[in-house]
Amino acid sequence: MQRHLTALIACLIIFSITVDGATIASPLKRSCADFVASGTTLVRRVIYDANDQPYNVLCLYQGVDVYTMIESFNKTNSLDANIAASFAVDHPINQDVANGSPFPVDLYRLSKDRMKYLADRSTFIWSSCDVITHPDNTFNPLSVGKDYIISTLNSDSRKLLFDTAHVHDGINNCVKVSGMLFDNFFDNKAIPFYSKANVHFHSSIDESTDLCDKYDFNFITNPVASAQCGVRDFPANAPASVNVFGSYNKCTTDFTCAKHDSSITTWWLGGPMPGTS
Repeated sequence: MQRHLTALIACLIIFSITVDGATIASPLKRSCADFVASGTTLVRRVIYDANDQPYNVLCLYQGVDVYTMIESFNKTNSLDANIAASFAVDHPINQDVANGSPFPVDLYRLSKDRMKYLADRSTFIWSSCDVITHPDNTFNPLSVGKDYIISTLNSDSRKLLFDTAHVHDGINNCVKVSGMLFDNFFDNKAIPFYSKANVHFHSSIDESTDLCDKYDFNFITNPVASAQCGVRDFPANAPASVNVFGSYNKCTTDFTCAKHDSSITTWWLGGPMPGTS
């Protein structure tokens, strides 16, 4: 009986191979955009980098678009040595999250190579405030649409973000973004961005009024309040401006990402889900 059962199983295996043909491995998933919607807004996935190495990521579904988290930090850690750096500088921190472990969204950043690899497969870059809570990685729907910026990726913006360590007024540092700041929605406005090897990519409310599209956020900076909001004066003697979406050496608590020391800033790369573009 055992011999006949073994022979039967062998025949079934052979039949299966004969019917389906040669086994072809499924393409490796390279970003969250390679997965269809899961029915859950926030979900962790396993994707593969350029070296075919797997790693866990957080995916966020927004309408027909899905985003891969590339960086996350709280206000205090915005000046951490691994976060206070241009995206063009390779400073990964806590990027290899173990299976089953929560993402350390208070201090998390992918390597430059992984960011660029994802950027080459993305349509948008998005930054948001308090979308994910720490430490349980819970999605916070009330934060969506509060303070955020989103921009379409093109060759110029990819170069500015991931190949230019020092982003300043002496180059074309204007990026067209849409979003919400201080309860005001704005659409497709070019605003100035800044970064250095030791300063995170960010925009400045004060400089926006005079540069790029000269967009006025209708916010008047109080130098004393800006300094009090800031984590610390780094780089030393930085101008009394209000920074948003990174580098909270000077800031305002009216901005959601800088409201509390534990407030979370996240950066994402994404695009349409399969079959929706």
